[in-house]
Amino acid sequence: MGKGKEMGGTLSAGMEPVASKAMDAKLREIWGKFEKGWMRRELRSVLPPTRIEWMGVKFIVYPRDNFTEFRMWELGRPPEHEATEEIAAMLAGSNAVIVDVGANAGAFGLPILARAGKTARGLFFEPNPVMLQRLNANIGLNEIKNARVFDCAISDAPGRSAMFFPKNGNLGQGRVELSYAGTAEADETIEVEIKTLPDCLRSARVARVDFLKVDVEGLEDKVIVPLLDGDEKLWPGMIYFEVEHQGSWDLPLLGRLAECGYDEVKSFGKNRLYRRAK
Repeated sequence: MGKGKEMGGTLSAGMEPVASKAMDAKLREIWGKFEKGWMRRELRSVLPPTRIEWMGVKFIVYPRDNFTEFRMWELGRPPEHEATEEIAAMLAGSNAVIVDVGANAGAFGLPILARAGKTARGLFFEPNPVMLQRLNANIGLNEIKNARVFDCAISDAPGRSAMFFPKNGNLGQGRVELSYAGTAEADETIEVEIKTLPDCLRSARVARVDFLKVDVEGLEDKVIVPLLDGDEKLWPGMIYFEVEHQGSWDLPLLGRLAECGYDEVKSFGKNRLYRRAK
């Protein structure tokens, strides 16, 4: 594995002061004066962290370097809000075990966990140190006690890998093992630890998984297939993941889902929700 360019600045920055309500209101007023174009791009590049609330969960969002958080600031909800709302309704009040691989700032998994029952559990995986810091901050902001956070990436074998980031400045698109530009030298990278999902579930003493969400920008197969190749007791009741990157997959993910009794329940744009027949 070649050495990539080490991420500086953004990935080494600490938590920033959060904008006041008055400052946020003024920035939104200025934002509304411009159509799409360079002025909005320039303004977005200096937007400070801001407090918002969505689905009853409080967040501090950083609009300038993460597309999901930007949408939360701009529209009051994340891009995958429809799926989040529907899955949260399915698991509402239940004693669910919720696993979120590629948790980002928690916009998907935290509202689902918050709607689940008091004895529900959430396991969140986020290897990007900046997003990990934001995820932990949002968990603390809501005083969530039933969440466990893993600071590792997930793949089909343990080890270490470069985590690659595209040039568009979106910290939510970090991924391991797959370079965006085709060569490690062309990407900005950090090094992260990799574990397998079955190993992590065993270490957390998880006896079952009710819902698994995977957002890993092209390694969906290496997250899900090892789980389906192992103990059937850990096969998730529902699995939600992005299919756009299936051209990068090495393992027969869709075939294994069919073999294990999963049916596609619904398509949410580039993402699909599968449920295992009981």
